[in-house]
Amino acid sequence: MHHLIYRFHRSILILTTLLTLIAIILAGRLKLDLDLFALLPSDNPGVNTFFEITDEIGLQSLLIALVEMPPEFDRGKAEHLVDLLAKNFSQSPLINDVQYKSGGEEFSALFHTLMEHLPLFLNSRDIKRLAFFLSDPEINSRVSENKRLLMTPFGIAAKEMVYVDPLSLKDLLKPDALSRSGKRSARALGGYFKTREGGTYFLFLKPKGPPQDVEFSKELMAETRRLEKISLSEFHNQFGYLPEKIKISFTGGYPIAVNDEAATKKDMKITLLTSFLGVMILFGLSFRTFNILFYVGLPLAMSILWTLGFASLVFHHLNILTCIFSCVLIGLGIDFAIHIVNRYFDHDNVPLDVLPRLEKTFRQAGMGIIIGGITTAAAFYSIGISSFKGFRELAFLTGTGILFCMIVMILVLPSILLWFSGRKGPKQRVSIAGFGLKPLLNSLRKYPRTLLVVSFIAICALAVLGISIKFDDNLKNFRPSGNEVFLLQDKVTAWLGGSTGKIFLVATDKSEAGVMETSASIYEALQEMKESGMVAGIKSISEYFRAPSLQKKNMEFIRQHPDAFEIKRIQRTFNEALEENGFERLDLYDEYFRSLSKAFSTEKILLPGLLNETELESFLKPFVYQKGGYFKTVTYITPNKDLWSRADTTLFKEMIARKMEERGIKGDCFQLTGSSILTGDLKELIINNMKSSLWVAGLIIMLVLLVYYRSLKLLILSTIPLAVALACICGIMVIFGLDFNFFNLIVLPMIAGIGIDDGVHLTNTYRRRDRGNMLEGMTKTGRAVVLTSLTTLVGFGSLSLSHYPGLRSMGYVAVIGISACLFASIIVLPAIFSIMRHSR
Repeated sequence: MHHLIYRFHRSILILTTLLTLIAIILAGRLKLDLDLFALLPSDNPGVNTFFEITDEIGLQSLLIALVEMPPEFDRGKAEHLVDLLAKNFSQSPLINDVQYKSGGEEFSALFHTLMEHLPLFLNSRDIKRLAFFLSDPEINSRVSENKRLLMTPFGIAAKEMVYVDPLSLKDLLKPDALSRSGKRSARALGGYFKTREGGTYFLFLKPKGPPQDVEFSKELMAETRRLEKISLSEFHNQFGYLPEKIKISFTGGYPIAVNDEAATKKDMKITLLTSFLGVMILFGLSFRTFNILFYVGLPLAMSILWTLGFASLVFHHLNILTCIFSCVLIGLGIDFAIHIVNRYFDHDNVPLDVLPRLEKTFRQAGMGIIIGGITTAAAFYSIGISSFKGFRELAFLTGTGILFCMIVMILVLPSILLWFSGRKGPKQRVSIAGFGLKPLLNSLRKYPRTLLVVSFIAICALAVLGISIKFDDNLKNFRPSGNEVFLLQDKVTAWLGGSTGKIFLVATDKSEAGVMETSASIYEALQEMKESGMVAGIKSISEYFRAPSLQKKNMEFIRQHPDAFEIKRIQRTFNEALEENGFERLDLYDEYFRSLSKAFSTEKILLPGLLNETELESFLKPFVYQKGGYFKTVTYITPNKDLWSRADTTLFKEMIARKMEERGIKGDCFQLTGSSILTGDLKELIINNMKSSLWVAGLIIMLVLLVYYRSLKLLILSTIPLAVALACICGIMVIFGLDFNFFNLIVLPMIAGIGIDDGVHLTNTYRRRDRGNMLEGMTKTGRAVVLTSLTTLVGFGSLSLSHYPGLRSMGYVAVIGISACLFASIIVLPAIFSIMRHSR
């Protein structure tokens, strides 16, 4: 290797520079994709159903606007401002619909279509009420009530209602049948959605794109803020003033996505800059010269750019996990440089020419660097067996990045040294700061058994304490504390009752009649759960469309009571009542009675597919679709609370499954999905995959070390820092009140790589003990190990500056794990070496 670098160092620099320029071009095409669901496994049924709903009917993701009014503000003017906002929002090309008050107008527009099938929309109780409504006394009573309404001050408003439905048959249907907001505890007088106190109004906006499309979310939020200013300006122009205390805020997936992207980009810049500068400064201080920073900083930056280019070629984006890879590479990549520089500038090597210096450097540190790089990369690659796409991308990107760092440091760093120092080589002595290692190792030689016993007791105590370590699976704890959008979302959840995150229950059958029957059974089961307080809300097609079996019973009921549904009698009685009450245009309601006649004479059950070409098509779309030869219905469930923790998600799924089983609904007839369910599945997936990955990583590392050392004793010695670190981490975390979570678990493979890397270098020094002074060799290698640990601490410590508690916890666990590896490397392992040497 040293001969190759010596002869072709200029060619190596030219070639790697060209590759770096290509990598820079490729890196410029990278995109930041923060969509967590895009990382989920494609073979998961819940994931497939979730995206199927997205494609076929949309997820109805909401942007919630809150208008907070001052207590003294006039109610009429407050509602006028809300009307202005709703009008301007609804005119935006980015927004499909705005719901801010009850949907009576929409109901009236669709009522004629409903009338043609009225009996088929009714349950067994309401079909009997319909017969009662059509009796002669009730018809006369209704017409008289219509006259009274028209003569009141509200007569103008009542005129349209009387014309559309003179017999008030719409009362048999749900008043909010076509108001699809499904919001609870937010409706007040006047039909506006607002808090019970009346001070805060809600507008539920349905944008055209999903919140996972960050570019769309940014455009949407900019648009809503622009329309907000227009609405306030219009209000000011009309009334001449605008109270300062009016506050308009937004929450939901869209502002959260925008905030997340901004915070993530900021975190990436801060952590990258902090870790790079911190590592470089520490490197310069440790070697007591800043001239060497150029030699090391250039190949380090080069390896990061190569990795970004690789990411652009293979993945085309960075996800929420891979965006932190730069901290890993800076912390670990500099380790290779430290060992090379430590040996190359060693005072014993300075008198030598470049070629023998290179030869001695590679002989002393080369294999340690290669084995450390391979085992660290293997630890990350082992995560690649995960079915979780996020882990796979992180594994291949970081593992490949570590190999790039190793290759660049082995080839480019010596080439740079040759280029700038000439073939004779620099004669100045450059060495790492001592870190007080020599006196420490001297003490170890005197009292190795005492130090080993004390260390063993401390390690065992921490291991026992670590048994009580907990796993925090509550995603709410990973949100930035104090973030206004998240705090507002919590307020909305409290105001509206239940969770803001919907669960989708998808029923499937080969026939449309079959799926409607299943959907009806599901709705009845969920309705029982709602009445008992187990769920907060339900929206289902079966609220309006009855099961085919019930529709047949309703048709049979009409056949069995022909007098009650005789249209000629009904119309005659109605016309007589009109004459008696002074109404003149008797033909005004002919269309109304033709619709009733059609409804009472039908012999065919009503299925959603028959109404696809009617005004009801847009209403049906969120509930029914057809895919792959199967008919499917979607029921929207609102849990009582947000399902943040894995336990809550599991409990909810089990509760639904038990209820379905009680109703005789088989598990293969329905599928639960939704963001909360997928997040729960993601939690299970991460835990199971991480366990498998750690086993695979351990096996690969053991095999590599066994092949390299061909000695079980040396293999065990080289793994001692890792074993000590793993034994101590949990105990130290318990002392500091830290828990494992889905984020900091990813740090464990990195700790494994560092522990093995330290162990390999020190074990290699022990193997060469007969060729020189043992203390001197351990001191030189130990100084490099200390510096590599410190630089990795600085690299990962930058994560502690993140806005996200999950990422901060990664920094904390890394600091604990690296410190434990360092303790084992400079205390435990040298003490063992000392005992073994004396025993010989």
